[in-house]
Amino acid sequence: MNLLTVVPLGLGAILGLYLSAGVVDTTIYLHGILLCVSCVGGIFWVLGRDGDAGGPANPNATVNFNDGVIRAGVIATTVWGVVGFLVGLVIALQLAFPALNLDLPWTSFGLLRPLHTSAIIFAFGGNALMMTSFHVVQRTSRARLAGGFAPWFVFWGYQLFIILAATGYVFGATQGKEYAEPEWYVDLSALLLLGMDPLRLHVQCLCLMAFLRLRMRLLLFRSATALIQICWRKHFS
Repeated sequence: MNLLTVVPLGLGAILGLYLSAGVVDTTIYLHGILLCVSCVGGIFWVLGRDGDAGGPANPNATVNFNDGVIRAGVIATTVWGVVGFLVGLVIALQLAFPALNLDLPWTSFGLLRPLHTSAIIFAFGGNALMMTSFHVVQRTSRARLAGGFAPWFVFWGYQLFIILAATGYVFGATQGKEYAEPEWYVDLSALLLLGMDPLRLHVQCLCLMAFLRLRMRLLLFRSATALIQICWRKHFS
């Protein structure tokens, strides 16, 4: 299981080195370094856990839920909430006291305003929704989150996505679209991570099961109708 986790992290570290090698843009260089350092740190973290992906909050629980990642997510939600609200307070004060813009490009209202909205929506709200899905899917299915360290990969990867997006805002590496500011490679990382969200997998499985049950009922109904028609024709025709 550790090998299945370490190999993608190693590939991520190599990708980070590739992004930072020979680039002219300072932001992409910084993002490559962040990706490489995060993946290397993740490798040491996984090896240090020695296969322990987290256990239930209640040691007497009958099901070995993975509540460790949920606790970490609650802490991250709180931290990002405080950061987002503080940035919102700063930009509100900037409207009343323009001197607080400090005449610096990366502390201006126009740059910090999208940072505040994205921090609240994606960092604070995104972590809260993700941890809610991690909690709900385990309780409704009465089963542990699948994938071993996969939930942790989603959690830490999402934190890295937030940092990449935020640094891109500050240094001006954005697409200039409201609520879709991050560059394309940051968007792809978010798509990969959110695609692993167990709530979505759970809902997809439920929809598939409902579809199969509906098809089975239709098949039984058609079979029963055909049987009745055969019996009617045989005895009454």
